[in-house]
Amino acid sequence: ILEKTQQVYGSRSEALYLMDKGMIQHLAGHHIDSIHSLSNAEALTEELYTRRIRSEVEAFLTSDNALPYEGEEFEKVLLNVLMAVNYAQLGLWDDALVEARKVDHKLTLLGDRNQNRMTYSKDALARYLSGVLYEAAGDLSNAFVAYRLALDAFQQYGKAYGVPTPALLRQDLLRVSEALGLTQEHEEYKQAFQGITWQSESASQGLGEIVFITYAGHAPVKRDIFVDIPFSADALSLVLATTRYDRRDTRAADSILYGLNGRIIRLALPQFVPRRSVVAYTEAVVAGGESRHVSRSVVMEDITAIASKDLEERLLRTMVKAVARAAWKLALAEAVQVGVRSAVQD
Repeated sequence: ILEKTQQVYGSRSEALYLMDKGMIQHLAGHHIDSIHSLSNAEALTEELYTRRIRSEVEAFLTSDNALPYEGEEFEKVLLNVLMAVNYAQLGLWDDALVEARKVDHKLTLLGDRNQNRMTYSKDALARYLSGVLYEAAGDLSNAFVAYRLALDAFQQYGKAYGVPTPALLRQDLLRVSEALGLTQEHEEYKQAFQGITWQSESASQGLGEIVFITYAGHAPVKRDIFVDIPFSADALSLVLATTRYDRRDTRAADSILYGLNGRIIRLALPQFVPRRSVVAYTEAVVAGGESRHVSRSVVMEDITAIASKDLEERLLRTMVKAVARAAWKLALAEAVQVGVRSAVQD
């Protein structure tokens, strides 16, 4: 179905199409096909990033829609997360660890580039799953590093997105730090994680662990909000007069008035509208004989919160660029009018 509607995405949204295709294939259990689609999406996002400077000149002269969609930063990281899960499902652990290393590389570059300007520079889910993969491969040292980075990310998540640090991460840090003989770190975690029940590595010998990943909820919907920018006193009066009666059904009429005035620019700025999930949590039940174990899921990544916060932080920059573009066009139009009048008078 998705392939039949590929043309709906358009040539500038090819990366988005490949992301959606890879995700659908992943959910359908077609892991090899999903890896292929997600790998193509990753390659395209990297290519678009390198071409962005040239494209931004075009976008300034026209609109941001002139820029091909290269994906948000968190989407680029999630590409590798999903590919790692695909490889793990296929039993290709070395390939899964390659994706974990790519995650580390991307997040390191993102942190260096952002310099604390954007909230999203750490990814708790990606770091935690990297730790799980390293531990499954028997590499406790790298697993500990990944878990520690996940803890750092969750501390940021709690402040920015309202996502608390899950108990399972605290249990992993206690277990792995003890197994590695990191006495000081282990004692610090015991003090910080009081009340957490955990099992040592030696006590876990011969036992397995099942990690369930649940995809719950819908991505937010991106819609436009409209901002009217006047470039003269008369234009400001007109904007104030129409704003009092501003409703969606009068938007077309207002646009005509603004067009006749010629000194009002209506900007369309993106806004994410959340779609609340009806799923509060999921439970995994393992039963055998008279024993029964129930484990409840916890939130590891709130995509809606991350996307909304990221867009909010970029909105001011987007608006400044849009106003500058509008002012440049207005100045150019008036320069042309002056030139025409001068030519007629001559």
